[in-house]
Amino acid sequence: MKLENNSKKTPLIGLFGGAYDPIHNGHLMIANDLIKKLGLDEFIFIPTGISVTEKNLTPAKHRLQMINLALTNKKMKVSTFEVEESLDSKKSFTFDTLKYFFKKNNAINFFIMGSDNFLQINTWKNWKKLLNYSHIILIDRKISKLSLIKHSEIKELYKQNVEKDFYKLKLKRHGYIYRHCMDYIDIASSEVRKKIRLSEDTNKILPEEIRTYITDNNLYKLTGHEI
Repeated sequence: MKLENNSKKTPLIGLFGGAYDPIHNGHLMIANDLIKKLGLDEFIFIPTGISVTEKNLTPAKHRLQMINLALTNKKMKVSTFEVEESLDSKKSFTFDTLKYFFKKNNAINFFIMGSDNFLQINTWKNWKKLLNYSHIILIDRKISKLSLIKHSEIKELYKQNVEKDFYKLKLKRHGYIYRHCMDYIDIASSEVRKKIRLSEDTNKILPEEIRTYITDNNLYKLTGHEI
């Protein structure tokens, strides 16, 4: 679907899925950087409902509330789509989520993922069809992890669809892969939970509102949340 002749600007929307257990400064750095440098109109955090890998997640009400507390930029939003799907015992597959947003918002959607996750994208549901419903933005560092791709079909997917000119991604609704290079806090939520459990300092990796919420609700002290 070409968009060059649209009289109205087509919204540019970033879709950022994850457990967010909890959301941390690394997530927020990525959101702010993409909004500023790529001119995204919206950046949507999409917390996982039921993990495909069957992780034991903190109840969605807490993860959603923490995301809402962290949204300091008016362009940042949160979607409950995957959480709502989980009420019908449906697991959170990225393919289903991208298909939902493609049909729902008539925008140009950018699915955001780390370059390290892209190395294993062949394990995802309908992974070769993800670009039918979105562009993909790979968050990478100057020393790229994409040179480590070993799987031949992933290499081919990247080679055939990579586009260095972001402007071209604005001309159609799906089909390109774009590498976005930036420095960010490279920490997993599992490490954050471990620090909290061990009463270690999290001032540099968690917003103050999130630290307060975690303390007030006694989160991540139980072994059930140690994933």
